[in-house]
Formats: sequence, C-alpha cells, structure tokens
Amino acid sequence: MTLPEIRAYLQKHKIDAYFLPRNNMFLEEDILPEENLILALTGFSGSAASLVICQDKTYLFTDGRYELQSKMETDPKEVEIICSSADFPFVWLQNHFENGKFSLMYNPWLVSAGTIAKFCAMFSQAKLINDDKGLIKLAASAKKAHVFKLSEEYAGISAEEKISEIIPMIKQNGCDAYLLTSANEASWLTNLRSDALPDSPILRAYALIKKDGSVILFADNTDDANILPLSKLEKNLKEVKKGKLGVDKKNLPQMICEIFGEKNLVDIGDIIRNKQIIKNEVELQGYIEAHKQDAVAMIKFLYWLDNNYKGKTELDIVAKVDACRAQDDKFLCKSFDTIAATGSNGAIVHYHPSESTNKVLERNSVLLLDSGGHYQNGTTDITRTIALGLPKSQIIDANTIVLKAHIALASTVFPKGTTGVALDAICRKELWQENMDFKHGTGHGVGFILNVHEAPRISTQAKNSHFAANMVTSIEPGYYKENDFGIRIENLYYTKECKNSNLLKFEVLTLVPLDKRLINKYLLDEGEINWVNVYHQKVWETMSPYLDNKHKEWLEDACAPL
Repeated sequence: MTLPEIRAYLQKHKIDAYFLPRNNMFLEEDILPEENLILALTGFSGSAASLVICQDKTYLFTDGRYELQSKMETDPKEVEIICSSADFPFVWLQNHFENGKFSLMYNPWLVSAGTIAKFCAMFSQAKLINDDKGLIKLAASAKKAHVFKLSEEYAGISAEEKISEIIPMIKQNGCDAYLLTSANEASWLTNLRSDALPDSPILRAYALIKKDGSVILFADNTDDANILPLSKLEKNLKEVKKGKLGVDKKNLPQMICEIFGEKNLVDIGDIIRNKQIIKNEVELQGYIEAHKQDAVAMIKFLYWLDNNYKGKTELDIVAKVDACRAQDDKFLCKSFDTIAATGSNGAIVHYHPSESTNKVLERNSVLLLDSGGHYQNGTTDITRTIALGLPKSQIIDANTIVLKAHIALASTVFPKGTTGVALDAICRKELWQENMDFKHGTGHGVGFILNVHEAPRISTQAKNSHFAANMVTSIEPGYYKENDFGIRIENLYYTKECKNSNLLKFEVLTLVPLDKRLINKYLLDEGEINWVNVYHQKVWETMSPYLDNKHKEWLEDACAPL
C-alpha cells in the first residue's frame, strides 16, 4: 500500500484522515526496519515519527532531532514536515479540522488506549474508525530470536524476587492479574534478554502476571519453548476475564481493550518503571565496570583516529569503533546504531552514515561520534566531538560553550524529587546566554542491558520525571550549525545522595578524555577549569592501569591539566 493508494481509499470511503504512529505492538519501543511502516511509506528513518494521512496530503510529525534529516529523506511533493512536540498531532488535528467534526482511522495494535481516551476527550464530535480491514497492516518481523537469561551475578536480584515485589500492587488494586505490554519492562522483570533487535537485547514479549505470582510470557519467533506465541494471548486473557485485569493504558494497545472489554480492565498505571529505573547496587557496580571496559575501547579508538584519520570515511569510523568494542569478551552488541558525522553532517542530530551519504573526514573540522555498547555487566552511551586538524575558532568556542553547559549540570547539587525540566534549564542557561540552543533533550535514563533510552528524562518536556538516588542518566548538551558542523558532549552519570542531606549529585561513569584541542580555556572560569582537570585526573588514574605503553602515553597527554 502506497500513500496515493491510502489517500484514494480515504476519498472513496469519505474518511478524513488516517493516524499512523511509528510503532509495532510494543508501543514506543525499538522496531526493525522491515516493521517500520513510516519508513516504507515516506522514506523517513528517524525514531520519532507519526503520520496523519489526509485525503489530499500527508503530514509527518517529528521532533527537533530530525528537523534536517526528515527533509532530506522525504519527498516534499508527497509529505509536509511538521517539527514539534510529541503531542502536536492532536493540536494540529484541532487546528486543521476547525469544527472538530472529522473521521480518523487507525490500527488498534499501533495506538495506545491512553491515546484513544485522550482523543475522545479532545474531540467529542469526531469519529474514530478501527482499521479492521487491514488497510495498513501490522508489520511483524519473522526473524528468529535467541532468548537468554541475565545472570544474577549482574542483575543483582532474581526474577522471582522482582515479581514478589509487584504482586502486592496487583492485589491492592483488586486485580487478579496484570498485563505487562512493555517489552523493555518485561525483560527487566524476568531477567530475560534476546537478540531480536541488533542494538537492544530486550525480549520482545508481553507478560501476564497473575496474583499467585505465576507469569506467562507471549512472544513470536523465539527459541524458548516456555514462551507462548502471541496468538495464545487472547485465550489466556479470556481465562482472566471473570476477574479484574490490571493494565497501564498509556502503554496498552487499544486492541487489548477490544479483546478483553473495558468493563473488567483496571488502569493501575506502570507498576514496574519506578523499580526498574532505580538501580540496585549490583547493577550500579556493573555500570561502573562496563564503563571501564568501554573506556579502553574508546581510548584505543581515539589513539588510532589521531594517527589515521586522513582519508578515512564516516563508515570507516563506524567500523573501527565498533570493532574496538567487540574486542571485549563481555561485549554483547551496540547500544544503538553508531553516529559518526563529519563537517556539515554533524549538524544532523541523529545522522547515521550510509553508502549514499558517506563522507571523507573533513580536515580542520570536527567529527561528532555518538556510540555505546551493551556488555554482560552494563550499558554505555558516550558522545565525543573530536578535532580533525585545526578547526576554526568558531567551532572551538562553540564546543567550549557546550562544555560549560555540560559542567553546569554535571556539577549541580539538587533536592530529591527535582524534575527533568528544572535540570534541563540549568544546562541550557550557559547556551542561552550566548544565543545558542539545541533541539533535543539534555539527558535520558539508560536501561541496564535494555533499551538505551528510558526514564528519567532531562528536557523541556520532562515535568513528570522526578530524580531519586541510584538513577543512571546522560548529560548531553549540543550545538548544531546547519551546513557547517555539529557539537555534542555526552557522559553518563548516576545520582548519588550527598552525605547527611536530602540532596543529590551526579557521579560520573564515563571515563574518556574530552578533546582539549576544542577547549578555549579563556572562556572557562576557575571552577570550570578545575572541573575539567579533576575529571581528566580521574580518567588517567582509573584507566592507565588497563592500557599498554603507547595508549598510556597518549592518555597521559590527553589528560594533562589545562
């Protein structure tokens, strides 16, 4: 089915629009390329996307990370780009159909019950049409997945213990069972992982958790005989139907409501997330060790780059940094598709090089490298902006301002419960003062050998993200000049209680030097210079014992005081 064919169908059946988010039945989680309906219809490959297909035109909604990329990948004659917040399709519908009387078709596997409820509240006169004819069919990969269990040596807590902690919440809400539809959370709860996705070792499964503590998993195309196919879900739900089923409607496909019926569904919210995002001591130690392993790989890569960048391409960089990580015996897979962008490509926030876009590294410019890995003991995510030759002073000064923003947040002490919005403003202030900004979040939680992006968030939209001790988050401000260069500086941190107080601070996990060639120390105050020197001293003292002489010599120079 193509966009013109869909529009012709809408015209024939007098349907005003079709709403299509970038989802599969695991809402708001990673999908494979063959499952990406928006990619197939428009050519847009970004991770933040939804379509509103009208009878005369198609509208693609994305966010600031993909403002440039979306225009490059789509046909302006077919698709109009609207770059705004995640809620904007609803605002747009409200403005586009002024009287609120319109019909909207959707696939109930791809849209959450919470979204449908919000739609109905906003548009009392609009008509929702279930795409039960399969105009746009749910795309599911047939790839076979290997399932494996994460050792308690790394998970810290057994699956049985995790399950026992949430059973009281199911019972307290008068439910007989809870249907967990987040694959990320089902993986955490059961300590199971898989290779279904290339950059995220989650098990793509639903979990039916009964109040007696038993759990039934549902997933297709796995090699685990104990996991039932998704076709068995409806039958098992009917067995619970005489009682109450707890769900989180924000992450529940509307199709489940239609299968089970609204009457006995109880929206008790997400009972897993707050437990998942507060890391136990074993997990935290795993993050610490994984970042040492990752730093060895990154230091070896940076040494190689300094001596070999001339004539190399972005794809050469991806291959090399990936190969450096793969040398570690605990390495599982990348934590996301590596971003390697030189020169003007760096201004495309989530640029991924391909055969058609691959550029030779530009001398006297910078390389923006955003990469990470999943190891058996933890997950990493790091961005470094790296000098290639002698970049112009404008780039050096811009990088220094971004560094100031990073330091401002990384050195902040703040009360427990502080929101991601408040932390975001602390970081952006340094950029705002120079009439600079960036169109992406300042930070995100990092899953423990799960999705690299999870709660809590640090962004202008993160009013519901509240920080507590033992959360792992990125801090990653940036600056992007279209058709010229891009800068981002990202470290991971965990939140730690300050001694004898109700305050939190950030404790650094990432142990890779910043590029001093891109720091104008005359733009830094004494405290900022001290922060850089203390950070580099920590990197040197922690990492030098793991390196051979040539890499140790390189690191000593990279970590020398400003």
